[in-house]
Amino acid sequence: MKKLSLVLLSFLFTVVAIAQEHDENKEGKVIVTEVIDGAKVYGNKWNTGVDHINIEKAIQKHEKLTDKEMIFTGNISKVCQKKGCWMMLETNGKIARVDFNNHSFFIPKDTQGTAEVFGTLHSKTMSDEQKEHLEAEGAGKLTQKIFEITATSVKVKS
Repeated sequence: MKKLSLVLLSFLFTVVAIAQEHDENKEGKVIVTEVIDGAKVYGNKWNTGVDHINIEKAIQKHEKLTDKEMIFTGNISKVCQKKGCWMMLETNGKIARVDFNNHSFFIPKDTQGTAEVFGTLHSKTMSDEQKEHLEAEGAGKLTQKIFEITATSVKVKS
């Protein structure tokens, strides 16, 4: 009986610890998942062997790429200044907002450099409220229609 109680108690502590870690991340905790050749990965572990495309080319042929999981590359032009919960990926003036899978991970607000983003690309028409919200967080002037990547992981090369 004592062994069963200890096992159950141990299990309970593990569940509580995992829940607290998850709650901390929802509060904006920046967690580096791994480091690959000096580049920091945020979100899920990095996927290898996946097609790469720069964001300019991806936007040019977005109809063929919509909802296809792949790696998008570009320069980080802006980062959410409230929590670090999104960034803008840019190549030659073509920009996509990168959503970190509905706040499941965060990056430092002062992040700069180039990035590889694993996720799916889609076009999105924002409401006035969504547009104003993003602009207030540092996105700059946005149009109603934007391209967005829903990312599960981001690799940043500073």
